[in-house]
Amino acid sequence: MADGETFPNEGAGRGGRRGAAGLLARLIVALRFLIVPAWIVAAVLATVHLPSIFGSEASELGSLLPRSSEAVEVEERAIETFGVPLLSRTMVVASQPGDFSTKQGAAAARFIAAVDETPERRARLRAVPLLDAPGVLESKRLGSTLIVYLYIDPNLTETEQVEAASVFAKGLARATGAPAVHVTGAIPATSAETRIANDDLLWVELATIVLVVAILALYFRSVGIPLLGLGTVAIAYQLADHVLGWASERYGISIPREVDPVIVALLFGILTDYLVFFASDYRRHLGEGLGSCAAVTEVTAELLPVIATAALMIAGATLTLLLSGVRFLSAFGPGMAVAVLIGAAVALTFVPAMLAIFGRFLLWPSATRPETAGTHPRERGARGHLVGFAAHHPVLVAGFCLIVLGAGASGLRQLEIGNPIIRGLPTSTEARQGFEAAAAAVGPGVVGPTMVVLEEPGIGGERDELAGLQLDLEELDGVAGVIGPAMEPAPSRPYGVLVSPDQGAARYVVVLGADPDGAAGTATLTDVEAELPALLERHGLGDAEVGITGDTTIAAELNEDTWHAFERVAPAALLVLFVLLALLLHSRTAPLYLVGVSVLVVAAALGLTVYVFQGLLGYGELAFFVPIATAILLLALGADYNVFLVSRIWTEAERQDLRPAIRTAGSRAAGAIAVAGMILALSFAAVALIPIQSFRELAFALAVGLLLDTLLARTLLIPALVSLVGRGRPDEAEQVRRERSQAPPRRPRAARR
Repeated sequence: MADGETFPNEGAGRGGRRGAAGLLARLIVALRFLIVPAWIVAAVLATVHLPSIFGSEASELGSLLPRSSEAVEVEERAIETFGVPLLSRTMVVASQPGDFSTKQGAAAARFIAAVDETPERRARLRAVPLLDAPGVLESKRLGSTLIVYLYIDPNLTETEQVEAASVFAKGLARATGAPAVHVTGAIPATSAETRIANDDLLWVELATIVLVVAILALYFRSVGIPLLGLGTVAIAYQLADHVLGWASERYGISIPREVDPVIVALLFGILTDYLVFFASDYRRHLGEGLGSCAAVTEVTAELLPVIATAALMIAGATLTLLLSGVRFLSAFGPGMAVAVLIGAAVALTFVPAMLAIFGRFLLWPSATRPETAGTHPRERGARGHLVGFAAHHPVLVAGFCLIVLGAGASGLRQLEIGNPIIRGLPTSTEARQGFEAAAAAVGPGVVGPTMVVLEEPGIGGERDELAGLQLDLEELDGVAGVIGPAMEPAPSRPYGVLVSPDQGAARYVVVLGADPDGAAGTATLTDVEAELPALLERHGLGDAEVGITGDTTIAAELNEDTWHAFERVAPAALLVLFVLLALLLHSRTAPLYLVGVSVLVVAAALGLTVYVFQGLLGYGELAFFVPIATAILLLALGADYNVFLVSRIWTEAERQDLRPAIRTAGSRAAGAIAVAGMILALSFAAVALIPIQSFRELAFALAVGLLLDTLLARTLLIPALVSLVGRGRPDEAEQVRRERSQAPPRRPRAARR
């Protein structure tokens, strides 16, 4: 290169890099032989001395309950009034091809009585068969399915409760001779979900490792970079796992099992992304003629503020989940935030230290060729033409992108949420099989029936009115059956199950014809609640105080709280992203359209998820946490890529006009951003290997969102919008270019070492 010529990206922003970022970069390179062993020792010590969060038992079912649940209060008050519980989250379902005989029913009754009469067993478990009343099992001809509700000591752990239910189920199978006896309900389903997630998390990790190694090896055509990626991820993973385990144990923080695969995918994805940016810029600086340590120092100074800001955006956005007011969602945020900050700290120190130590050897066997003056090869390729077309025809490109994203977002009109924990399990699990058997015999709602409680002095004596109400409830659309006071023994033999001993309260068990935790179940319950006042008036019970509880009521409260949480969390997350983008980019307008694009990508990703899972696959609803978790993560990760792309456009715009700068910077950054986005998308897609509905919904939404963000938003829409709107500081950019044009020519980098 002739003396006096400059290299691409030469000089721009170097004044800033001589500041704090430059000092930190030089310090990291100088301490490289201390930093690498320090991180390794820290990971080993954490593994040996701190507990693991990924190996711990999942949080209890209570984390799914709203902080202030009217349904829970009704249920607790009913237990005090009637003296016995009626709703259960654990049940045993026995089934056989033909009807159970009265002999089998009598055997079941004797077995249940024996369990209740054993003091040790009674302290841990009580059993009540469906349609329970004195002598019903001995005298009534039964169907092909027998359902027994279990009331297990809540002080037992989730695992202990499931074990107690399993012991009861085996005893019932021996007593009745039923060929199929299954334990089901919300608690067994939660336990099964935990076990499946733990068992399959290893496959997620292995699949992600294979994907990351393959993509890095193909992109960099080297052996060392993939190995460096694995080492970086291993250190950050061990530290995040055990730091979170220590925090959970030390401060009693309950982290949902659903977070584990997300944290794993997030760590793999962002760490590999940061490595891609480090290695790509390091290779570029080597090609420009810098020595190895000088290239590492330069790239570290460039990326320190960018990666630090990106990590703060992800951590800050996920921490806004603390504002949700839903315990389950609140527990989502801190785990991901801590993992991201640990990952960023490792990436910003361990990666440049390793690059400084091993240098060009990490790029072997690929070679770095010096760059020459003129147009960069990538500007002449497909990416360069796409970015250039977007920059020179911004209205056309922006319109096309907005139509595509809008079409995807249209699916949000059909969005329904729920918590179908049992139906979301694989069909091979015991809890799912028990649910299917009970649903076929009585209705899906039998595994989580709704209880309607009426309270008024003397209401228990109004048997005809109560019986009439029961018949009308059974006729409502979506109701599979009702158990009520019409089935209670005469007042001379008070039993206290459906009418309280003091005759001051009565209750009904309403079995819905839909999954009690799904969107259809909550919709049916809404209709029942709307019809109930008129039915009470019709039967002369209009003065009674009404309370409704059960799994469907709790699910409805959870759904409502989730929507309210989104209204609180989304503005907070957007504000965090806007402020950090404005601080880094020194612009008032750019953060507005950058965050706006991220919002459109989130809407399109969720809309497509609705079309696939609710429409094509017929799931009926998305898991309640999927939309809000997807939105927060995609907003943060989209802003992450915005930082890398736009900061390069800003730098290039200081030496040439904006549209050529967009093509130059966009085409050169597009390769690394595309690879990074693909790795992150595939990392989240690997979560779909866990055969649970909610995990697959989240994996699909995040993977599709990241692909839209990478291939559409960053390649076309953002360059078009930057070309249309600009930096928001055109006068300053022009001043910088004028100052540089008047400055004496710099020596080429090839001559400097």
